[in-house]
Amino acid sequence: MSGGRGYEGGRTRMGTVVILNVYDLSPVNDYLYAMGMGLHHSGVEILGKEYSFASGGGVFDSTPKDAPGAKFRESIELGSFDGGQAELSSAISDLREEFGPDRYNLIKRNCNHFANALVWRLLRRTIPGHVNRLANIGQCCSCLLPRKLLEESPVGPNAGGSGGSSSSGFQVYGRPGDKKNEGSSIAAFSGSGQTLGSRGSTSRVPLLSSWRKGDKKDDLTDRREKARLAALNRMNAQNAGSDRE
Repeated sequence: MSGGRGYEGGRTRMGTVVILNVYDLSPVNDYLYAMGMGLHHSGVEILGKEYSFASGGGVFDSTPKDAPGAKFRESIELGSFDGGQAELSSAISDLREEFGPDRYNLIKRNCNHFANALVWRLLRRTIPGHVNRLANIGQCCSCLLPRKLLEESPVGPNAGGSGGSSSSGFQVYGRPGDKKNEGSSIAAFSGSGQTLGSRGSTSRVPLLSSWRKGDKKDDLTDRREKARLAALNRMNAQNAGSDRE
């Protein structure tokens, strides 16, 4: 279930509570969330720390509900496991090789994949499907995405830029406290472009208009030539009639 601060991922009589903290990476989630998907970052909160995964940093821990470059959306309490820090450390140790600093992939191995793997190790259940659904859909067209985009994480110790956006062009929120960039985003595709008919444009519109003007001029010449030939034919016909008389 979704809730507020819950048990802060701490110990209870039933065991150690596991909480999934979900973040928005782009304002577009305001529309996608209702469709059961979105550009999300997630971290697993246990015993007062939040564990996640990023390119360059691998598995790391941070302050819960405070991921830089992302906007906190919700906490989802997933359950509890028997044990404490020792069991948690063992589970994370088992995952460090698979989720190494140079193994990040936006589509196939991102922070949500790590969260799912850690939760499965501890609770034998998966995280809610909507958190990583967009990445799962993206696997169908991952070959079309730039390698740099796939290998850089928008959140983490080495996430690009103090403005809250990675150098890959990922659309992300500004970092907390950065008023200048708060809520801003950088488009994944950029360029100056050209206006049709402008200098340097490859537009065919001017050529088409020139062709039409030339076509009108040629059409007028043809009509004049036809009229001249018709007049000559009438004159010849009249002269022939006069000779017969």
